[in-house]
Amino acid sequence: MNAPYLPPVARAPHDPRSRVLDARLGWAGYGLTGVTGGVAQDPQDGALAFAPLPGTGRLLAEPGGGFGGLVLPRHAVQLADGTLLLLNGAAARLWRMDRCGCTLSPWPCLDAGVLRVPDGAAGLGVGCGEVYVALPALQRVLVLDAGNGALRAAWPSPTGAPPWSPVHAIGVDGGLVAVADVARGGVHLCSRRGRSLRFIGGLGAVRALATDRDGRLYVQRDGEESVAIVELASGRTIGHATQPGEVAHRFTPLGLDTAPDGAIDIATACAPPASEPHWVGPDGHAIAAPPPALPAYPATGTWIAGPIDSGEDGCTWDRVALVADLPAGARVRISATAADALLTDPELAEPSRWRGGGEWRHPGDSEPLACARADWMLSSSTGRHGWLKLELLGDTRGTPRLHCVQLDFARTSLRRYLPAVFGADPVAAEFSDRWLAIFDRTLRDIEATVDGQARFFDPLAAPAAPEVSESRDFLRFIASWVGVVLPSGWPLAQQRRVLASAPALYPWRGTRAGFAASLSLLLGLDRWSRHVPAHARCVPCTAGLRHLPRWRPPRLLLEHYQLRRWMAVGHARLSDAARLWGDRVVNRSRLEADRTLESGGGSGGARLGVTQLLTVQDPLRDPFHVYAHRLSVFVPAGCIAAPGRREALQDFIAAEVPAHTEAKLVVVQPRFRVGVQAMLGLDAVIGVRTQLPVLDDADTPLGRGTVLHAAGSTFAEPPRGAGRQRVGLSTVIR
Repeated sequence: MNAPYLPPVARAPHDPRSRVLDARLGWAGYGLTGVTGGVAQDPQDGALAFAPLPGTGRLLAEPGGGFGGLVLPRHAVQLADGTLLLLNGAAARLWRMDRCGCTLSPWPCLDAGVLRVPDGAAGLGVGCGEVYVALPALQRVLVLDAGNGALRAAWPSPTGAPPWSPVHAIGVDGGLVAVADVARGGVHLCSRRGRSLRFIGGLGAVRALATDRDGRLYVQRDGEESVAIVELASGRTIGHATQPGEVAHRFTPLGLDTAPDGAIDIATACAPPASEPHWVGPDGHAIAAPPPALPAYPATGTWIAGPIDSGEDGCTWDRVALVADLPAGARVRISATAADALLTDPELAEPSRWRGGGEWRHPGDSEPLACARADWMLSSSTGRHGWLKLELLGDTRGTPRLHCVQLDFARTSLRRYLPAVFGADPVAAEFSDRWLAIFDRTLRDIEATVDGQARFFDPLAAPAAPEVSESRDFLRFIASWVGVVLPSGWPLAQQRRVLASAPALYPWRGTRAGFAASLSLLLGLDRWSRHVPAHARCVPCTAGLRHLPRWRPPRLLLEHYQLRRWMAVGHARLSDAARLWGDRVVNRSRLEADRTLESGGGSGGARLGVTQLLTVQDPLRDPFHVYAHRLSVFVPAGCIAAPGRREALQDFIAAEVPAHTEAKLVVVQPRFRVGVQAMLGLDAVIGVRTQLPVLDDADTPLGRGTVLHAAGSTFAEPPRGAGRQRVGLSTVIR
């Protein structure tokens, strides 16, 4: 081979390498194990920021039992339809919110002098269509119907000593009810009949309970600054938390503003939401807006990243780029150091080793900087291993938030094209590098755009509005290449998926199958094609089913020719499969109209000045002219609930519908109206038949959705049915 003896191939200057530090790739913090120098990683988005000072801001162990605003306070619950219920334990009353009037009224609707609940009620909970009222003084838990407030049951104390003192009860995963027992210092896991199945002890004086999306139980205790996190399956305490930010990512956003003392702003729960805040206290009466509980932060904190191995001895570390949120009065001070050998902790603690790289300050106006970007050249010594130190400074009212740090090495400057005198000594070389960086940075940004131009032609990575300006919306630009119309205002992720699937669907474009596939991608229904529904907790038992049915996407398209059930005289008979058609198909006018039509009533008679006489008549093919080219597009209402979605979807349908056809958009609401909206297979589904109950089975209670055996039914093993068994003789009700 002659390759080693040939002259080197000319190529562009080598770009510096980069090391990106963020929450997704890792911060590579030096000794970063939770908190380092006052700086912590936010568990919600992974950004580096100050941790609130202990005892400031919202706390999980606040007196109202709202767990720092993550859930409703202990005296309030929200039903499935969004209605709020409030408990006034002092006045022994339950209040129900009128969403339309945005007011509270006594519930249930009894006389004004009748007590709604017994005295001494402590907490309110909800689960499986039931409301649980904890009564520690009476050692009872009342179970009320969530629909009408009727009393369903009163759970007594479990067997054993001492008698329980329930202060809060909530529904948890598995159809169970967790009851906080302050007398026994733990939590009872009860069935829906009130039977204590398991007791989790050793928790102390429990006062409030909450659950997150993963089914973990959060226990608030008297005299404790932190809450205990309990795993329900094993009953073990797996951790503790103090600040809401530590566990907020595990909870569904509440959507309501609450205060530490239990006050609630019910404005967003009104229908429609109120424009002004409407605060109510724990007693259900309107109050003034409470002052916000703002957290306090440290004034300074330090975070060190490293050691970062460049793989090159004597490497000159070039620059650092930051993406951060800066509130008013915040600063970020940057410094770096480098060495060919690894430095020890005492050596890194020496201030003389660090060389400053700059300071990023808030410009001074009142508006904070959100996701701002800035970069600085480093003035560090050369070495294979590099360390970066960022000092965060604030005014204790806010905290800087670092989202991304990019470190470039080794320095590749345009000075290599200048005479050697410009780099004769280190001072001159650094001055030349900094002055040429003004031009070098612009050229490298252009080169980076060219190097990454492939992403501009990738539907999953191309810049798109609203992420960039309309002039740089490459997603719609490449969509125009294949004739795909992307609806504006639609979720960007679904637009990308539609465009990415366009080449595969192109052979079927203009057909019913292709149109249905494109529509399913746009609505996001294809993501649930492999979904298997889990056993529901609050519905009739389905244990008798061999397997749960897989979710199938709804039938979105209905071609109107499938509705033809017309009768031809001499070839059919009148039945439910034959239908006579007339004026409704084409609405032809008849001269022998009755007086009702002549006077303007009805729709189908001939009228002077209105009816047009056509010389070409084709009554035999009139039904085909009406139905053969039309179709209906059934879309779930939740897919187009956002403003502008419906108009954008209509534009998409007009562009993707098969040629020479007319499509009508039909929005399917989540309701079942016989005669109005009840087309099986399109907007109505027949549920599975539940297992028949056995009257002497303690796990099969009679209630909503229970199906009794009817006379004349045939089964392989006939179950006990009503009318064939005698209570007290052959059947015992437990």
